[in-house]
Amino acid sequence: MHFLKRINAEHLYYLFFTLFLFFSAIFCGYTRSTNLFHLSGVVFLFLIFRNKAFRDTLLHKKQMLYGLVFCSIYLVYFSLSTLWGDIPSNLESALTHSLYILLFVAMVATILSSEKREIALAAIIFGFVALALFLIIVDYQNLLTNRLMSSVSPGPSNVIDVGGYFSIGIILSLLAFKESKKPVFIVTASILFIALLFTQSRGPFIALVISLLVTSHYKILSRKNVFIAAIVLAVVITVMSYIGITEMVIERFQELSSQIYLRLSIWRHTFEVISPDIIFGYGFDKSLNFINYSGEHVTTTHSLYLGAMLKGGLVGLVSLLMLLSYIAYRAFCYIKEDRRFEAAIFIFMLIFYLSQGMFNIGNPSESWYLFWFPIGVLLAGEIRKVR
Repeated sequence: MHFLKRINAEHLYYLFFTLFLFFSAIFCGYTRSTNLFHLSGVVFLFLIFRNKAFRDTLLHKKQMLYGLVFCSIYLVYFSLSTLWGDIPSNLESALTHSLYILLFVAMVATILSSEKREIALAAIIFGFVALALFLIIVDYQNLLTNRLMSSVSPGPSNVIDVGGYFSIGIILSLLAFKESKKPVFIVTASILFIALLFTQSRGPFIALVISLLVTSHYKILSRKNVFIAAIVLAVVITVMSYIGITEMVIERFQELSSQIYLRLSIWRHTFEVISPDIIFGYGFDKSLNFINYSGEHVTTTHSLYLGAMLKGGLVGLVSLLMLLSYIAYRAFCYIKEDRRFEAAIFIFMLIFYLSQGMFNIGNPSESWYLFWFPIGVLLAGEIRKVR
């Protein structure tokens, strides 16, 4: 560790973690991008133990420390639930993943409250844009025809998660534009919005619209903004018509009612499975295993909240709600401080996971951006100004 003393370890942490944020936005779960997380985590821990000024700064971030406590309660409980699950030997792995997630949340909160904030936001945004351009240019035919991610795609394997990535990228682009006034972020928001339409994912689109509307100030409905919105909408519809996806998008939304019934049947079955072990659940490794009335083999609850109940029972659900309640309080504080786009990221996550059931504890994967990153954003607190 002596070499870290001869260079600025804090700058090294910012470098490694910014690179991780960029590459993990493109290459979901790839070992090489994960290695960047390990490097940044080692330097981050070194700074905590050996750099008093850095450590004191973190210890004064009370909102972050409280948030990490709630994260720890949730993560430790579900890690311990492996003991009454199907594979008790997975305890060590679950605890390791939990430690990684705590580090990730702390590092996100730290870098977004530092003078490197704009660079970190840009790294994530341009990572998402790179993935979007890949799908639009290279993989668009498979995406439009089958709504599936091909094996050559470096991003998440589930097209809904990809839509979630692009939605978060859109909100981050609006946030970066608000803070920097740089037009490039309007361009990135437009590219990501077109890519979101390509995915034909209703859930992320609906969650995006609701989260932005809920957190918007009433003054946004000025004549000027309504006029600009109308122009943007006209351009988007024109582009959609030109590329021939307008009918596909409309058809996807027309199928919404049938999908709601499918979800309800899954949730009903989930409650039937949960009821015998409602207090503590079936343990971390539990998943569904049944054939739905549509003939689909179902393995997930299609809702994070029901997934928490299935694995951890009411105790697990309460631990999740405790965490989300504190972050919701932070989001309310952000809205009062006019940091509405950051609050919108959290609202998006809440709505997105109403119908997404993949669990959120594991190695770096899509859930790190879709669930844990919004929590880190809301724990950042006061932003250190560039000197």
